[in-house]
Amino acid sequence: MLDIEEFQVRGVPGSVKKVRFGNRTVDYWAPKNPGRHIVVAHDGQNILDKRNIGINPHQRATWQLAQSAVRIAEKNDLTAPTVICVYHTPYVEDNLGRLKEYTPQKYMGHKEDWMIESYGLYNVQVESFLNNLSADQLIEDLTESIVPEITSRIGQAITPEATAMIGASMGGLATIYSVIQKPDFFRTALSFSPHWVIGGDALAEKMMLNFPDPGKHKLWMSRGTKGLDALYEGSQNLADKLIKSRGYKENRNLISRVLNNGAHSNATWAKYATAALDFWLKEGL
Repeated sequence: MLDIEEFQVRGVPGSVKKVRFGNRTVDYWAPKNPGRHIVVAHDGQNILDKRNIGINPHQRATWQLAQSAVRIAEKNDLTAPTVICVYHTPYVEDNLGRLKEYTPQKYMGHKEDWMIESYGLYNVQVESFLNNLSADQLIEDLTESIVPEITSRIGQAITPEATAMIGASMGGLATIYSVIQKPDFFRTALSFSPHWVIGGDALAEKMMLNFPDPGKHKLWMSRGTKGLDALYEGSQNLADKLIKSRGYKENRNLISRVLNNGAHSNATWAKYATAALDFWLKEGL
């Protein structure tokens, strides 16, 4: 882990640390005396450092995740969670890097698994990148290196029942997949606008049937009604039906929410953050 810089975020005490693991950038924030909770975010460049938003000005805002975490922890009389924001491979290094890292690898390994419409994710033949999907490696890096090294530095133990993954769009799929792959590391998935359209209903079915059994885990899923998010309705409805059929109970260990007029943007996802964190931090299943 190589230290890069420290910077401040309005509404967050102390400073955010920017570090690098090999070629991967990570921002993290922790309270002065860390508690039990840890939330790990995909698309970390959108979470805390507003200087990154100029790269994608249409996104308009950061997620303000740490600010929301501080408020919700106080509401629940808890120490604020450590927030670990893991950047995807920069587009300038590999314009398909994010797609490769966030695609649920074991469900999308054949051309037939992919829907024809790419919605701007790629402009090449699917076969050209199928053998280079790397979500499993990223999850391994998260659980074996990135999170353990950061928490060790700040003197925080990793407690699975208090550890969550969060992400949106392709990162939303990657969030659910992370919990499927490492159910004893992450006990909660907070997935905003999961991008079902890469694999359609078949992908939603595979992931919901492979999500951990109810009892120890929590799942949040949400979508808007504008733009790309409007395309998720059918597969999201199927996902809701399947996960409930396995014993997950709404408002207990499951939330599936629709935000009317919600768009596919950081600004919309920031609106979900407070409620999603509250769902996670509340005790009990």
